[in-house]
Amino acid sequence: MVNSVYSKRIFEKRDSDNKTFYPFSINSRLYESELDKKYGITLGNLKNGKESGFQGDLENNVSFNGGKGGYNHSTRKIKDKILKKYESLPDFCSMIVNTRKELLEYIKKIHELSYNHYVWAKEINLQGDFPYYCCGSSSGNVFLTLMDKGFPNSALVHNSKQDHSYVVLPFVFDKKKENGFVVVDPTSDQLFNDKKNAPRNNLFVVSGDKWKYETDWKHGQNLYPSLDDKSIFANLHTLKYHLDSEICLSYLQSIDKYFSEVFKNQVKVDIESF
Repeated sequence: MVNSVYSKRIFEKRDSDNKTFYPFSINSRLYESELDKKYGITLGNLKNGKESGFQGDLENNVSFNGGKGGYNHSTRKIKDKILKKYESLPDFCSMIVNTRKELLEYIKKIHELSYNHYVWAKEINLQGDFPYYCCGSSSGNVFLTLMDKGFPNSALVHNSKQDHSYVVLPFVFDKKKENGFVVVDPTSDQLFNDKKNAPRNNLFVVSGDKWKYETDWKHGQNLYPSLDDKSIFANLHTLKYHLDSEICLSYLQSIDKYFSEVFKNQVKVDIESF
């Protein structure tokens, strides 16, 4: 299990075959600084409701957004851009990852998409005070956009007791069939008291299906989506069968169903460039 607050470790070169992965958290500020250069902005200096000067296509890069209120997603668009694309895939799936290098490439894409969403949300001032109390809407946007860009394994998890949502992407690593998750939180900075150093778009990788996510939120309680905390989820399954519910959260099934099913089917992913 990984405590994402303090872990800044990246892959350690313990072997030479590129065929083993270890739990780690990215240095989100380092990744962010590279994207700042690419897009010609400084993410940490953006003001709510103000144009950012972003040198890119936010409309394309954040292809699913619920508008300023956060939850106004078009069911027709979800059907046309996501469900038709993945109609032959199993409802629960994890992506195949062959090497550490491949995993890092996926991580860069996932983080960049969350970064793009953060810019978009700052510009429109999502729900009136982004990122505060915007975890559900933001995670819904990122979850759906990741699916649209080629990650059918994208899922939103919500810990009901601790009142926080974020996005997870399960994967199966190499022929050893090691299970893991990429975890990304598009509103992570709201969870820390030290706003100057709080990680934006916090991202970490875990082995297996258990992890610790401890911040200053809720007095340091673990934000892991546990059954005890009445956690719920949204994924390809809930999009297919519960599309009329708000941000497609499945209130009908426990989180245990998600963890018991998600590694049974592995799929190759084809990621759209942006």
